[in-house]
Amino acid sequence: MIFAISNIIRKLCTCILLCFTSAFILSIETIALETKSIASTSLCGDSYILALAPQKISHLSWQSRSLLSTADDRQKKLPQVWNDTEILLNSNASHILLGSGETNNKLPSKIQKIELKWGESFETIRSNAELIINSLGLEKDIVDNWEERIRTLHQNAKNRKVKPKILYLSRSGSSAGLDTFVDAAIKYAGGVNIVKNTGWYKPDPEQLIKYDPDLIITSYFSSGYESVEAIAVRNKVIERFIHSHPVVEIEGSLWPCAGPGLIQASEKIAIAIDNLS
Repeated sequence: MIFAISNIIRKLCTCILLCFTSAFILSIETIALETKSIASTSLCGDSYILALAPQKISHLSWQSRSLLSTADDRQKKLPQVWNDTEILLNSNASHILLGSGETNNKLPSKIQKIELKWGESFETIRSNAELIINSLGLEKDIVDNWEERIRTLHQNAKNRKVKPKILYLSRSGSSAGLDTFVDAAIKYAGGVNIVKNTGWYKPDPEQLIKYDPDLIITSYFSSGYESVEAIAVRNKVIERFIHSHPVVEIEGSLWPCAGPGLIQASEKIAIAIDNLS
């Protein structure tokens, strides 16, 4: 009799333990499914999630430890990924942020893909930010702040009585014409792009020094980015041309694309314009 009761109690305890274990495992699996994490495959994507969702980042791009990254020292220790299906699957991220022009049709449907759109305007920042916010279920307060800063830039630019002529010059000697995000930053800062070509282009040194800007924007000069075509720092004529004008250096990390840093870049240009008077 005592043995029978003991056996029943033992079976009952085993049953309770199995039920508890199953419930615990199901709870863990449910939490894992509900937890949202994101991995970025591009430097541009990094800039968005570092600003919008730093606590949800599982992986940054393969460029995240370079001097062109806005990641801090702790964030640069995060694991890195690129657009490779096996690597992205092993990241266990619930969301993958692909760079502009990237796609991956091999990822399973349980992983949510977000594809950045390329653009050359402040509207691009809004649309890409909304894609990420809606996908991750984030609050929009950060973007509201961005919108306010953009409106302030635009209003101050409209109020400027004199709009200085501005030339953009990268370390390689390349420049930015109309309909580029550099052009957008110049306009919102209250300046006029002295380059009337459309798009990105590389003028000859002889053509470059014929410009007569009120202000020169340099970029990637002090970022550590090196190139065999670093004309702007190796050509003595261009070097003298730059040093003979007011200059504002914009860190390359602020604008690898039309991302959140474009707002700060425009604000820095606006300050440089203020300092001309």
